[in-house]
Amino acid sequence: MAGKSVIRKKALVVLSGGIDSSVVLWWARSRGWNLATLSFYFKGRRKKEIEATQKLRKLIGCKENFDLNLSFLDSPKSEESCYIPKRNLMYYGIAASLAEKIQAKCILGGHCKHDGKVFFDARENYFQSLNHLIQSGSKNKRGPSLLFPLIRSSKDEIIKLGEKLKVPFQVTWSCSLDGAAHCWNCKSCKEREDGFKLAGVKDPLYAIKK
Repeated sequence: MAGKSVIRKKALVVLSGGIDSSVVLWWARSRGWNLATLSFYFKGRRKKEIEATQKLRKLIGCKENFDLNLSFLDSPKSEESCYIPKRNLMYYGIAASLAEKIQAKCILGGHCKHDGKVFFDARENYFQSLNHLIQSGSKNKRGPSLLFPLIRSSKDEIIKLGEKLKVPFQVTWSCSLDGAAHCWNCKSCKEREDGFKLAGVKDPLYAIKK
């Protein structure tokens, strides 16, 4: 109807600065949603990851951003020991509280198929149970819904989607280290490299590999 304002759905995106959450952020924008982002800070979190988060917010033009310092959390001690107990339960519980406060209808996370193979608390059935818990604990049982658009997608499929959505991959950070550039030797770098190769997409960061 002419002259009538359109009320757009509001989504809270949990943003890390990596490829997956960045693709989810651009995916949400492509659907015309109002966006807010939430990023968690913990002891040992890579500065490059934080910088990537800030750049992504600026590039997409998101004005409503939240940063929460969880100083009691330690980063994983090594690539092989990357499990932080009940991290996703905590993250999405906090996100649900914030989403309800800012009247966001859904909470978006960037978890993919591979995550569910590695972490018990990143499986689709786990998130379904968590979503039910959030709903049942909300006023009138109408709390914000958890949504994971990439939960059944592989890394190369995610990269293909990101390429289509024009995600600025050159800004994202994947490396387990915190150097001036990606090391291309750690597990995370290799997964990134393999993902781009399988997707048939040129990684703008790999182009500057030494």
